[in-house]
Amino acid sequence: MERLYSILTDDAVERGLMREEFYFLSDELLASFKRMQGYDPATYFPGSRIEQAYLILAEGEFGKRRAIAEANGMPVTNKPLLPGGLYLVLTDKSGQPKESIIVQTYVARSEPSGK
Repeated sequence: MERLYSILTDDAVERGLMREEFYFLSDELLASFKRMQGYDPATYFPGSRIEQAYLILAEGEFGKRRAIAEANGMPVTNKPLLPGGLYLVLTDKSGQPKESIIVQTYVARSEPSGK
């Protein structure tokens, strides 16, 4: 499904057809995808609804990311790691992990229109 939403997003952008009435996904469906991936339904993902669906489904499950980080003694943030993003762990003066941040470089390919 992630690949389908990516292809639909690219096609709509290339053809200039990014209109919510053509590619409508409900808030309930997007919230369901977010819960499925382990995110709070209020978590922000950029772009049109079909691009958001792609980004949500392209994410590794948050629970797995959290478990791997915690097993390695790393702090974890609940923000999504979008394509091209960086997950950085900041350390204290002794070199122990103290905080994690995500640097997002992703630029949305589409914005909703036709409202």
